[in-house]
Amino acid sequence: RERHSNLSSSRLSEVANSQPESSDSKEKKMAGNDTKSENKKEQDQPQYGVPVNPLPVQYAYTVDPPRYGDARGYFQELYNITKYPNHIYKQVSISRSQKGVLRGLHCSPYGKFVQCIEGAIFDVFVDLKPDSPTFKQWTGRVLSEENKAQMYIPPRCGHGFFAMRDNSKILYMQEGTYTPGADVNIHPFDEEIGVEWPKFEGEYNLSEKDTNALKLKEAMPRLLELSEKEKLGNVVDYVVMGANGFFGSKVCQILKEQKKNFAMMPSTVRLDDRPMIGRYLDRWKPKYLILCAGTAGKPNINWCETNQEETIDINVTGQLSVAEECRKRNVHCTLFGTGCLYYYDEAHPMGSGKMYTEEDAPNFKGNFYGKMRIALEELVKSYKNVLSLRIAFPIDGYMHPRSLAAKLLKYPKITSTPTSYTVMDSLYPLISQMAEKGLTGIYNFTNPGVTTNGQILRIYKKIVDPSHSWEDVQANQTGVPRAYSELDVSKLKKHFPDILPVEKAIEMAFTGLKRRRDAEASVKASE
Repeated sequence: RERHSNLSSSRLSEVANSQPESSDSKEKKMAGNDTKSENKKEQDQPQYGVPVNPLPVQYAYTVDPPRYGDARGYFQELYNITKYPNHIYKQVSISRSQKGVLRGLHCSPYGKFVQCIEGAIFDVFVDLKPDSPTFKQWTGRVLSEENKAQMYIPPRCGHGFFAMRDNSKILYMQEGTYTPGADVNIHPFDEEIGVEWPKFEGEYNLSEKDTNALKLKEAMPRLLELSEKEKLGNVVDYVVMGANGFFGSKVCQILKEQKKNFAMMPSTVRLDDRPMIGRYLDRWKPKYLILCAGTAGKPNINWCETNQEETIDINVTGQLSVAEECRKRNVHCTLFGTGCLYYYDEAHPMGSGKMYTEEDAPNFKGNFYGKMRIALEELVKSYKNVLSLRIAFPIDGYMHPRSLAAKLLKYPKITSTPTSYTVMDSLYPLISQMAEKGLTGIYNFTNPGVTTNGQILRIYKKIVDPSHSWEDVQANQTGVPRAYSELDVSKLKKHFPDILPVEKAIEMAFTGLKRRRDAEASVKASE
């Protein structure tokens, strides 16, 4: 375990126990004691408008900014986007502590940029990302008004400090906003980490929360869980955006089964927040991004009719923003479109076998949601890094509440029109393969053939629940076309010729559902 400090333990104790008048000259002298390893790393860093000194902990650094002053006082820039490393700060906070106060170690999901603007502190942080090459390494430095030093603390590092003078004030610029329950607190005197806090005459003044904080060993399950979810400590192959939604959760489940190295973009990062999206992409350096974020309306697509501006923002401009950030970094980007763009017409009669290809112009424009999907498809044709997958009436064998199958089970009456469907259990494992093949453009992403809502329920009744019942009814003949059609998947089958026909794929998905339910019932019975 490497340890880093600008001061020896004995010298820290001198500063901690001294009065401000006698410690100023010492701190000025101590502030320049950078290690040789830091100087070597500095030579490899990008050039900024201020001195930026890398620290042993991954992504961490200090800044020694210029200060301009005379007998009247001084002026100093706390941050300047044109001179400093580029970060997006969303919250600015200040704290004041009396001499002897010790705070930490507080592990947040966002980075912090700190400076002591009055008094003096010994500032410490430790890398708490299990997937980081510098996991458990800590670093510390005296920050004071006199030495004007600033420190960047990366996300998921446990941060703390010891107040070396009364009325020590610390300014924090945070890359995220504080969210209750998102932090992990580690005891500041954890033996496994071994921070060498300065000694002073008296007892350390800790809050009740910090006194009762977990030891590292106790917190490891939570840290491992966060590491698996956030992947902030290393590069990845895939990034999933919108990981908590219907499509995103399925994509993550499959990537995990395929043992892919992937990270989930934090849900707090909006589609229109291009600087933050770019920052995460620069940190993770992925080859592929799968964009699952979007809206199909709340609770259904009728919502889009009365919320057109927000629909455009999410389903058009937001998608293009992500695609552009990927393009600039040569990252393959997968988007999800809709296959509900057509209806049976004279050229494509129901049951004729005449199907719609990706080149056919959409003829169903019956809702605003579909119109925006059509608009997006036209725009992404100009992006050479984008794969757009047309999904139609998605079926999930895990019965996500937004799966068509789960919805059908709630209805006492069912109408049936032959159409194409996307069986997610069958097709979603192909997404990573399509990305790795470098496929781009528009693909009809449905299983071969057509079936009906009634037939889906009959397969469910046969395999999963023989007691399920419903009433088949005829659809109202209003003359208004509905988005039912058969999509041609020849383009997809050129790359994956063994795709299961739609009803075979549904049988496979429901067989898996039945097997999982039987296993759960067996476990409960044994308990």
